[in-house]
Amino acid sequence: MFLWWYTNDNSTIYVVKFKGVIEYLAIDKPYYRHRFHANNATINATLWKDRIEPALRQRYTYGGMMYRQAVNEFIDLLFRLHRAYLPFSACNWTLSGPVFVEEKGYWSFNFTLTTVYGHPNLKFAENNIEIRCRFYNATTTETPDPANPDYNYTVAAGQLKFDFVVKNWQWNIDKINGFLRKWGLEIPESRTGLALWINIASIKLEDLKCAENEVRYQAEHQIETASQMREAIVNGERYAVDKNETSQDENPVQATLQLRERFRERIRLHFARGEKDVPVGFLEFVPWARLLNPDGTTHKYVNVTASYIAAGGHLRLFICYPYFGNYTLEHDPTIGLTSAPTIPELVTPKLLIWILVGATVIIGVAVAAVKLLKKPVNILAVK
Repeated sequence: MFLWWYTNDNSTIYVVKFKGVIEYLAIDKPYYRHRFHANNATINATLWKDRIEPALRQRYTYGGMMYRQAVNEFIDLLFRLHRAYLPFSACNWTLSGPVFVEEKGYWSFNFTLTTVYGHPNLKFAENNIEIRCRFYNATTTETPDPANPDYNYTVAAGQLKFDFVVKNWQWNIDKINGFLRKWGLEIPESRTGLALWINIASIKLEDLKCAENEVRYQAEHQIETASQMREAIVNGERYAVDKNETSQDENPVQATLQLRERFRERIRLHFARGEKDVPVGFLEFVPWARLLNPDGTTHKYVNVTASYIAAGGHLRLFICYPYFGNYTLEHDPTIGLTSAPTIPELVTPKLLIWILVGATVIIGVAVAAVKLLKKPVNILAVK
């Protein structure tokens, strides 16, 4: 959970909460919809009903020995699939850093998912999901991939950039295709993807305590309940979020651009506000992601889509990544303030990261230390 605000106007606190990842079925749309989670019930009701069973019926005699054997094996397979949703609140996250990278002019700190509780079929995610964070002291342009100089990004001073990284993901579609190939069938891998679920909210300064309470007492949705967000601006279009539309299908944000265009494009969500000349919080991301080889080089770039829905005072955003097999996925959202003034020189980078980490990362090690020691914790000293 990350919270930030404009220091000259702290009446609105902006919130981005990383909720979890969801494996989903792209039945007829290339973006996430909640009714198509890639779990056993949905797979049984869609892929089996519409594609697999009719193919088996055509290939083998209906009710015959081969047909019945395939049906029994498939039912057994369904019970061995992992659940579609991995909630990050059911995981232990290990914080490393922060450290100041002097030659780059930013503070670096990482969160690594180290333990999954209560979901044994999702233990493979341990040490395979990271949220790498970089907080910039000066406006910087970086080119992470020397082989693709068009792939570069500029991050302004005071903005926080994430590298969301997933590796060694075990896909339910791979298990299904392992079964199907035995029977001469296969489901296209493009029929599935992985979504990063992010809640976007805004609260008042007096409600800041609810963020700490949510983590300390493991109480869900305190931030969302306190959120007074009324509108978001999604790629330039206003969208009301004060009503709850979560029973409906999510709204798509798509970008199917050529590679060179994708490098220049950004998808941005603003927190809508009425005041003029006040920097407004935003979250943005590029409509493509890198797939990495084991040695860290780029295998290829893939399109990223997104969908969103009003959830009553806050916005649910789902950043959608297509099937990436055994490669490592790397994607880079950014949060910050639009048209924010330059960071004053009298505010040192150390103080800025203290504010950022101490006030926003009220999770994991920090809260555990407060709870156990019953005294203030210097986040910068946490190892």
